[in-house]
Amino acid sequence: MRHQDSKVVRRPWVRHLVIDAGRAARRRHAVHGLFEVDVTTARSALRSHEAVTGEDLSFTAFVISCVARAVAADPTVQAYRDLRGREVIFDQVDIGLPIEVDVDGSPFAFTHVLRDAGARDVRDLQNEIHAVKADPHLSPSVGKAPWVRAYLLLPGFVRTGLLGSLHRFPHRQRALAGTVGVTAVGMFGAGGGWGIAFQLHTLSIVIGGITRRPILCQGHLVDREWLQLTVSVDHDIVDGAPTARFVSRLRTLLSSAAGLPVTAASKRVS
Repeated sequence: MRHQDSKVVRRPWVRHLVIDAGRAARRRHAVHGLFEVDVTTARSALRSHEAVTGEDLSFTAFVISCVARAVAADPTVQAYRDLRGREVIFDQVDIGLPIEVDVDGSPFAFTHVLRDAGARDVRDLQNEIHAVKADPHLSPSVGKAPWVRAYLLLPGFVRTGLLGSLHRFPHRQRALAGTVGVTAVGMFGAGGGWGIAFQLHTLSIVIGGITRRPILCQGHLVDREWLQLTVSVDHDIVDGAPTARFVSRLRTLLSSAAGLPVTAASKRVS
């Protein structure tokens, strides 16, 4: 029976993937850290670069570049433990980034993997993200859609078990979802705030919102821009000390606008 003030719609098939991911993530013993970092210099550098060259460099690509460089300095934070209990540590940093596309008339964020992100510059990462947004079929992940439909024919508990054990096959994990997960909330909406995503990687980062807030500097209030970040680690593999060192490196890279063309104008606000 259909009521006049409501309607019943069929759940999109891709939504089952999200549900499975949530169930599988419960098996990870995740520790979450929420922190802020001053990105005034970086934001100013991006605006100055666009004013001078006309090129609009992506802030999301900049943050991804910093994450990858911070991981590359100590790859143990992206280690995985295989079925024999051995830790597999990848030297190359492959970032799994959800990118929203239209699937059968419904928006869906599929995971595209940015390979060897630690060795690439911001422009290169941005070009790949924009290209995949414009044509999702450029991503190998989209080409696996027929296999995904076949996977969804399996019983729910089997699907959850397969996803939950994926990280115990490190090379398969890397091929399908990358070694580090980054979710950019700003790609889907604006405003400040933190987010906590499903823990499907040993190391996951959620790029939250940006807020403006004054701080006291040499007796004067100075307006600064603050980025909210969530860093989550699988505590079965990564301890607190390596995580703290990673956060420290990431904070330094972000606040110093590492990898960006810093002009004289942007230096004046740092």
